[in-house]
Amino acid sequence: MWSARKRRQGDLLAELDLSHVTNIRDLRPEVSRRAGRAVMLEPREQAPSVCGACAVTESAVYLFYDPRTSSMHQDHIIAHEFSHLLLGHHETRPLCALTPTLITTMDPAVVQMMLGRTKYDEDEERDTELLASLLQQRIIDQWLRSDESSGDDVQDRVTHTLLRRREARS
Repeated sequence: MWSARKRRQGDLLAELDLSHVTNIRDLRPEVSRRAGRAVMLEPREQAPSVCGACAVTESAVYLFYDPRTSSMHQDHIIAHEFSHLLLGHHETRPLCALTPTLITTMDPAVVQMMLGRTKYDEDEERDTELLASLLQQRIIDQWLRSDESSGDDVQDRVTHTLLRRREARS
């Protein structure tokens, strides 16, 4: 399923215990454990062409997402960045020792400019986006079978409407 360059074998989705996960953010402790660093979710306004970003330090990974976008889009951004970590892409990125200082003392646009990538590996991004989509699909399917609220009334209504349409087609 993943590209030949994937360092780990096996199906990541099968390895992950998603039984308690009703939102991608619930997966943060497991992603932290697997990445070997604390994962810090950082809502920061992003440049118009950027949705999310990661900065890796020796002790933490700072995951940036734009709080101005919908909660569903934020969740997909987080799922995408989590997927980079689950696939081990952070292991080949240089450490950014200044990140904690930059986050608290500099304008978010400057931080984004300094952390933004200008070249993307197509295989890596394809694998990451595929894993993010599959994670979201499993989490949403699991949530649909539960009675729990996502905390977002609009998302709950849309999701349950789509579920009713899916069941009607079956």
